Amino acid sequence: MNTFWDVPIIVVDVETTGHDPVHNRVTEIACVVLRGGEIIETFTSLVNPHQFIPPFIAEMTGISNAMVFNAPDPEVVFPKVLELFAMPDAIFVAHNSQFDWKFIQETLKRCGLPQLTNPELCSCKLARRLLPKNTKKNVGSVAQYFNITIKNRHRALGDAEATAMFFMEFLEQIEKEYEIETIEEVLRFQNSRIAATKVTATVIHRVQPFLDALPDEAGVYKMFGSDGDLLYIGKAKSLRDRVRSYFQAGAQLPPKIGKMVRFVYSITWVETGSELSALTLESKEIKIHKPPFNTASKKTRRYPFLRLDVQDTFPRLEWCNTIDPEGGAEYFGPFRSGGMAREIAETIQKSFQLRLCREPIVPSESFRPCFYHQIKRCAAPCAMLQTHGEYQDEVSKVRRFLSGYSDGIIPHLEVEMMEAAENLDFETAIYLRNRIGELRRLFDRGREVSTSVNANNVILVIPASERDKTLEVFLIHRGRLNFQQTIGRKADLSMIENQILTTYFTQTDEPLEYSREEINEIQIITSWMYRNRDNGTFIYVESKPDIEIIQEVTRAVRMAFVPVEENVAQFSSEEL
Repeated sequence: MNTFWDVPIIVVDVETTGHDPVHNRVTEIACVVLRGGEIIETFTSLVNPHQFIPPFIAEMTGISNAMVFNAPDPEVVFPKVLELFAMPDAIFVAHNSQFDWKFIQETLKRCGLPQLTNPELCSCKLARRLLPKNTKKNVGSVAQYFNITIKNRHRALGDAEATAMFFMEFLEQIEKEYEIETIEEVLRFQNSRIAATKVTATVIHRVQPFLDALPDEAGVYKMFGSDGDLLYIGKAKSLRDRVRSYFQAGAQLPPKIGKMVRFVYSITWVETGSELSALTLESKEIKIHKPPFNTASKKTRRYPFLRLDVQDTFPRLEWCNTIDPEGGAEYFGPFRSGGMAREIAETIQKSFQLRLCREPIVPSESFRPCFYHQIKRCAAPCAMLQTHGEYQDEVSKVRRFLSGYSDGIIPHLEVEMMEAAENLDFETAIYLRNRIGELRRLFDRGREVSTSVNANNVILVIPASERDKTLEVFLIHRGRLNFQQTIGRKADLSMIENQILTTYFTQTDEPLEYSREEINEIQIITSWMYRNRDNGTFIYVESKPDIEIIQEVTRAVRMAFVPVEENVAQFSSEEL
């Protein structure tokens, strides 16, 4: 049975001329496709409603009658929506999903198109079950709770992207606290009645001094029993809000957590400055202490990789669950799900001619090529129909593709997609379009740098405490967190500079050897980097001299402490 990380989840938002799906019409629709915990594709379009948009709705959404006058008709837009929902096992998700669902179904009916039959999930229902009672459950409030910035509030794409981001937060919370892993379980969970956990006055009085002292900062907290035994470890973007949520009257807590709260006598915490520090610290602490109420979290999950066996004379590409330190291979990942890793591997195997046979080969003109050569999936180096040099060129193309370079597979797939469309093979064209969107999201880092674990060297400069006006600097070396420091405006950067030199320019790279805990940390870091790629500064250490890297870090730190107005003026003067 697939986990919810393996299936396409399509988050939808519609803007309309009113609230009645029968009499009112859609003016804009957006679909955001999630797979493996990442956004892999988006679709959005204005829609001509052939109906007047009331002034108050135009003012709220920013969609005027003039904007939709020349917009495509529903008969043009909604077949594209159906293409997305035709993906195998696709799930429909929306906030207050019945509103969006009914408008889409009525529009499809009027257009003479098939109705949706996909399973339906409501992120608002999940919000009611997972968030504190005093938190409002509309899109804006839930996004604010998770510190998600909405671009173009009340426009379809802005709201759909924000919903997709906090929906992923819900899935992580459900997986961690309720031990739910499949869409079927989430579907049952959203409609199940959750009995309110009664927190007694005795418990609240016992922990009240700790609750009063909690800061509104990111960090990791620990809850202890009467004998000082560690019960639970958690992380929070706001220690104050998260820990207090356990001790509210009528709090809707998972059964195990509800039981745990009754035994809490003391609480400690560590402020980490940033969410990334909290995530990595929580993971490490749980693996070390294995608290009894972190039953789901203390499991070390196997995250898949793609493995390119570069020491083989004729390397193969395959997906795997572990890194072999003695295998002499190059690894790409980790991926959120085995399904994503398999699909990427299959795409590469179909698009590049790397051998699929597992046995070592000794090229010979007398060797008879196998079936894969006949279907043009292999150029048969075993039969000397492809030279070793030609095969290595193909390996280099695969490596460049996995690193997101512009001359990789995406332009090739775009040509195939256009050819399929011209030949009226729309099913293939749609498949290729979806693969292209998925690959762009997966490998796009905004610049041409290696995405292999072996060469994942990046320096992060990100905002930390708003209260203390601090930054955090992370040095990621070969995928692992090598160094982290919180700094203030007047900090001496010499230690960081020395650490950069030690980490990236004086260390001898030993063979890769990762524990399962370290692989889990790599997944946490890469996932965080993907979700927060627009926040802070990412400096990739690749084929750059040490002086240039240090200058980039110094500049990033300096500019982060300069107010926006001074920032603009300083850039202008430097350019002049």
